[in-house]
Amino acid sequence: MKFGLHIVCLAALALGVTISGCKKTVHYPANPLTNYYIGLQVGKYITYRMDSLNFYYYGQNDTITSYLAKDSVEKQTVDNTGATVWLVTRYLSDTTGSFWTPSITYVISASTSAIDVTENNLRYVKLAFPMDEGFSWTGNTFLPYAPYQDFFSYSDYNNLSLSNWNYQYTNVNQPFTVANGTSFDSATTVLQIADSSDVPITNTNEFASVTYWSETFAKHVGMIYRHTEMWEYQPPTPDGSQAGYKIGFALTMSIVDHN
Repeated sequence: MKFGLHIVCLAALALGVTISGCKKTVHYPANPLTNYYIGLQVGKYITYRMDSLNFYYYGQNDTITSYLAKDSVEKQTVDNTGATVWLVTRYLSDTTGSFWTPSITYVISASTSAIDVTENNLRYVKLAFPMDEGFSWTGNTFLPYAPYQDFFSYSDYNNLSLSNWNYQYTNVNQPFTVANGTSFDSATTVLQIADSSDVPITNTNEFASVTYWSETFAKHVGMIYRHTEMWEYQPPTPDGSQAGYKIGFALTMSIVDHN
C-alpha cells in the first residue's frame, strides 16, 4: 500500500499537484523570475546613470566619473544547446545622452528556475527560484578563479575568487526609491556579498578592504539599482619606500529611464 502511495505521489508531484499523504509539495512560480529582469523582448531598454570610482596616481588619489548607460534588447536567438537567449547591447554616453557608443554585448538566458547573464565570457546566475526572503544560491559558480586578476592585483581572497559568494534575497517585493527620487512599488534586492575589514580606515598602517555587491530588481522593469565595491588598501612598507595605496573600483548604477 505504501509503495502504491509513493507512485501516486511521484505522479502528482510531476504535475504540480498535492495529495494528502504525500510528503512534498512542488510550487510552480505564479510570479516568474522574468518579471524582474529587463523585458525579454526585442526593443526593450533601460537607461542608467553610472558613477564609477577609480584610483589613480599610484593609488594615492581617487576620482568619480559619471556617464549614462543604455541596455537595449536587440536580438532573440538560440544558443548551441537549443535554448532561447536574448542579446543585449550596452551603449555609453556622457551625462547629456547626446551621443551613444556601443560598449559591450551580453547574453541573457531564462528558465523557470534561474536567469543567467553571460558578460565578457563570465556567466552569472543573477536570479534563482524561489524568490523568497533569505533564499540563497551560489550565483558565481560558473566563474573561473580570480576573474579580475588581469585588471587588479588583489591580495584579499574574496576579491580574487568570487565562486564562493552566496547570493541572497532581501526585502522581497518591497517599495524601493532610487537616487533621483523615482519609486517602485515592488522590488527585490539580491545581496551577493558584504564583507569588509578595518573600514572606515582609521589606522593607515593596517590593511583594509571592502567586497560588496548588491543589485535591486523591480517587478515588470528589471534591474533598477546596483552598487559594487571591490577595493583594498595596502599600508606603507615599514621602511617607508612605498606609501599606502588603494587598488580596485566601485560602481553605482541607478535607473533613469526605461520602456
